[in-house]
Amino acid sequence: MKKKNEKKKLSVKKKQWENHGDIKRYSIDEIQSRFTRLRNRLFLPSYLRQMKKLSIGSLTGGNKVSLIHNGDQCFEQFIKAMRSAKVSINLETFIFNSDEVGWEIARLLVKKSKKGVEVNVIYDAWGCRLTSPSIFSFLTENGVEVVEYHPFWPWRKYWNPFQRDHRKILVVDGKTAFVGGINIGKEYAGEKFNGEGWRDTHLRIDGPAVKYIQFYFIEIWYRNGGAILDQFRYFPAVRSTGKKLMIVLGSKTRKKIRPINESYLSAINCAGNSIFITNAYFVPTQNLNRALIHAARRGVDVRLMLPGKSDVPPVRYASRYKYKKYLKNGIRIYEYGKSILHAKTAVIDGIWSTVGSTNLDGLSFKKNLEINVVVLDQLFGEEMEKTFCNDIEASNELTFDQWEKRSFLNYILEWFWYHFRNFM
Repeated sequence: MKKKNEKKKLSVKKKQWENHGDIKRYSIDEIQSRFTRLRNRLFLPSYLRQMKKLSIGSLTGGNKVSLIHNGDQCFEQFIKAMRSAKVSINLETFIFNSDEVGWEIARLLVKKSKKGVEVNVIYDAWGCRLTSPSIFSFLTENGVEVVEYHPFWPWRKYWNPFQRDHRKILVVDGKTAFVGGINIGKEYAGEKFNGEGWRDTHLRIDGPAVKYIQFYFIEIWYRNGGAILDQFRYFPAVRSTGKKLMIVLGSKTRKKIRPINESYLSAINCAGNSIFITNAYFVPTQNLNRALIHAARRGVDVRLMLPGKSDVPPVRYASRYKYKKYLKNGIRIYEYGKSILHAKTAVIDGIWSTVGSTNLDGLSFKKNLEINVVVLDQLFGEEMEKTFCNDIEASNELTFDQWEKRSFLNYILEWFWYHFRNFM
């Protein structure tokens, strides 16, 4: 009996010790997690000093941000938000296709216009070159104000075919905004809209930051001949709806500073832990190339998610021209293969995230109208990192040895399109 009791006591002590060991291991993990978060937060003061020095962007708090991962989810939220509109709907898009998705959005815009909501649409002439003019006639004939950005008028002074409105903006009642990479078209949609399932990312924003997105829309609206708008209706008082810190950035300022480019450079140069970039058309400037390579050399985990399939094959060749240099310097490259990758996002040190319309190439930084939102938040950064890791599962990682074995023809195509793209 004594031996049995002793065995029981020993087994109880063993379990207690094992449980204690679990608690000990868990506490170490928790300490490491908290240390990582603290280290990542050290990123912010340095980054914000750089932004203040350049006088770029306005930091706003009290925002609620929702990450949208696919076209079906995005169009559902577009439709829901527009149906709830009571005052105004402002839509700015590079592509407005005359397919099932385009016509559903157009019919809803007309319906809201007839109910007294002020509806304004800006579309890009080049982006909509394949769109049936009937969809825009339908809008204008039914009370929707429509502006075409940079029509094909080569005889006009300063006309430039490469200066396009590449933004994707939807603002409802001046209180809710959507920004990201998704155009109006079924290629981004999934099963619900019988689409092609392109991989893209968008944001829904509620809160004080919406006024800056609204401002970007109205500025281009007036500059391209849009009707006079009642400012009081478009800029209502907006209360705090969340806890997210945000900066809304356009591609250019009147001082010839490129805020999105400078924001990327500042964040990369301040990075101490990780840089995860997803981009559809990746032909970065020399400054950005150097910043990424220097970050990798100082021990930062730099990873690029780039297209395995592309709707613009020449740009894919141009992107691949620098792969050898990236791989040689420890930058990891993944090519997304599940569908066409169209997203333009990044997350750095788990606390700096950006989602928008900007490709990391010369056209976006130097010529196009673009808009990106920077979110400075640990929880949102973790969600962005999780999305990046999910995309890795549908991707193929390239290695230096594998890349060295590609054909000479591929090298020639990469060289040609890289230099042609930079010439543009």
